[in-house]
Amino acid sequence: MAARVWLILMIFTLASCDGTGPVPLRLLVASSAVDPARLLASQFEEETGISVEVVAASSGALVRQVENGLQGDVALLASPQWMDRLEQFSPTVQQSRRICFGNRLVIASGDRSPHQDPISLQGAAPAGRWVIGIPSSVPVGQHARASLEVLGWWQDVQPRTVMAASSRAAFGHVVSGSVDLGFIWLSDAANRCQILAEIPESISGPIAYPVAKLGDRDGVQKLFDRICTSSIWHEAGFISPTDGETKR
Repeated sequence: MAARVWLILMIFTLASCDGTGPVPLRLLVASSAVDPARLLASQFEEETGISVEVVAASSGALVRQVENGLQGDVALLASPQWMDRLEQFSPTVQQSRRICFGNRLVIASGDRSPHQDPISLQGAAPAGRWVIGIPSSVPVGQHARASLEVLGWWQDVQPRTVMAASSRAAFGHVVSGSVDLGFIWLSDAANRCQILAEIPESISGPIAYPVAKLGDRDGVQKLFDRICTSSIWHEAGFISPTDGETKR
């Protein structure tokens, strides 16, 4: 009898250590939204018992990783254009995608001393070293280059610009003072550096964060719904989407 009990205990012990437990849901998230995404994931797990792994990078890097085999359950990107590309790899993207919030582009400095004057968007570009995200893969860089071209500053600013691999990397350059000025997101800049100019949507173009399901595993719909309805994004400094952009 004792041997039988011992055998049953061993079976349960081995079963608990074989790594066959529930696989966490994987949320692929643009780096600019990673902090509220991690908080949301933690709250979601506490309330539902469903664990969530957050994988963060620039929107372009995430999509390219999916193209190379990265598995995910929900994607939250900072670019409708990159979500368009993701549709090619998951039929559920087109069916489920929504835009729940947006952002604004700003010119900011890590120097928070009160003597700095606001930057005028009229006339020549300000002097100094700049940082923007890589325009080909980082949405904040895409909008920054578009804004510089509209303002007529691109040819002047480009030779003295650091190209950052993500929005958070661009923000890090600004905060550390390794550059004089940077194009970063309003949600990153708030209360952490000095905003010297806010770029109107008419110059930057609309900035929207689409979210979509990449699959239909248990819990995916619950996580998707939580992302779309949570107030956590507005609390983190994101803004409501432009009228007419909530679907794409």
